[in-house]
Amino acid sequence: MVIIIADDDENLVSMIVPHLKFLGHNVTCVTNGEELLKKVKEVRAELIITDINMPNMDGKETFKKLRAMVEYENVPVIMMSGLEVKEGEGLELSSQKMKFIKKPFGLAVLEAAIKEFTAPKIVDDFDSPGDIPQIKE
Repeated sequence: MVIIIADDDENLVSMIVPHLKFLGHNVTCVTNGEELLKKVKEVRAELIITDINMPNMDGKETFKKLRAMVEYENVPVIMMSGLEVKEGEGLELSSQKMKFIKKPFGLAVLEAAIKEFTAPKIVDDFDSPGDIPQIKE
C-alpha cells in the first residue's frame, strides 16, 4: 500500500516508518499539510496518515482540502493528535473513511487502524442459519 505520512514529529515518524516498511508498505513522509497537498499530486496515495497539529497548515484544513480533490475524496485518512482529541474524534464521526488515533499510541493501534481500511468488507448478513457471508471486492 502506498502511504503518505504528514507529521513534524521526527521521533514519531522514525518509529512508524520502519515498521510500515517492514509490513510491505511504500511510505513517503512530509512535515506539514502544504507539503502533503503537493506530494499527493506526485504520488498516488492509497492511505494518508496525518497529525492535526502541524506548522503552516494543520491536519484539519489539510483533510478538508484533500476531500475537495476528486482523486482523494474517498482515500482513507488516519489523523492523530495528543492535543486536539475532541476535534479529531468529531472529524472521525463525520467521515467513514477517516480514523482518529490519540497520541501516544503503540504500533499495534496504528496497524489496527490500517486494517480497518484494508480488510475485506462483509456485505451480507450471516446471522441466519445456512447463510454464507459474501466478500465485497
